[in-house]
Amino acid sequence: MYEGNPVDLQMESVISADGIFDDTSHHCQVFKYDLEEDYIYLLLKEDQLTAISLDAKYQCYISTKKELLYCTGVVKERYQCEHGDMIVFKIKNGFYNVSGVKRPVKRK
Repeated sequence: MYEGNPVDLQMESVISADGIFDDTSHHCQVFKYDLEEDYIYLLLKEDQLTAISLDAKYQCYISTKKELLYCTGVVKERYQCEHGDMIVFKIKNGFYNVSGVKRPVKRK
C-alpha cells in the first residue's frame, strides 16, 4: 500500500532509564506494509542500523503523492538482508494525516 514511499523516522522518547535520546531524522523507504500485523518494513537509506534504537518510541512520517501521514510505534527488529538495512516498525494507534506541517528535516 505504501511501498516505495519515503519515510522520516524520528525518536520520540527513550523507554529505558539509561537510554540516550537521538534527535536525528533517519531517512528510509517503505519496503512492505503488513496491514494485518500493523508492521512497516523500512529500508534504512543513509545511516547505520546501530543508529536505530530497539529501546525507544519513534515517530514515523510517510510521504505519499497526495499527503503526509504520521504514526508512532517501536522498532521490533533491525537486520541486514539482500535488499539492504531493514527496520521492522510496529505501529501503535494507526495513521494520522498531517496537514500544514512541515516535513521533518535531517539535523546534522
